[in-house]
Amino acid sequence: MVIAIIAILAAVLLPALTKAKDTAKTTACCSNLRQLALVYQLYVQDYNNHLPTSGMLGKSCYRVLADPMGMPELLKDYSTLSAVWLCPAGRYLLQTNGVNYAWSLAQNVAATNGANVTFNTFNSMYTTFVIYDNYPYLTPSVYNMPEFTTGPTVANQLGWYYPHSSRRKVNWLYLDGHVELKIGPTLQ
Repeated sequence: MVIAIIAILAAVLLPALTKAKDTAKTTACCSNLRQLALVYQLYVQDYNNHLPTSGMLGKSCYRVLADPMGMPELLKDYSTLSAVWLCPAGRYLLQTNGVNYAWSLAQNVAATNGANVTFNTFNSMYTTFVIYDNYPYLTPSVYNMPEFTTGPTVANQLGWYYPHSSRRKVNWLYLDGHVELKIGPTLQ
């Protein structure tokens, strides 16, 4: 009888505890992205409202933490915490890279060939995403080598990883600094 009551309580409480754990990880991820938004804003202010260019990032949107052509290395003077580049719910395999966020191609495409692109270039800063949970990549770009394309090979859609809300959603940081939890994109 006692065992049955314990089993019923466990069955009732386990989903609630799982959801609370997922919510806590999502909140920590949002906090990391907001910190990265502040770091990004400081960089842009120091460089006369110029965004990082595609050339500065080695034409890649995902690199290891210490890669000289990666966004974390570019912004390291503005944040002493390398942990902000790790989503607590992110793909576990990528944690050894020190980064499981990726950065946007929107700034890379707009700032090709070393062109100076400013915040004024974007009419809708709230719709241009900058950093997001790294759902489509399994490997980073080659260390300190520029890409010939837009970055590392994107994994097959079956390999995409959505870290939040029962593995269905991804956090996105936008150019204006706000973070949104959205249903992950698909190739359909």
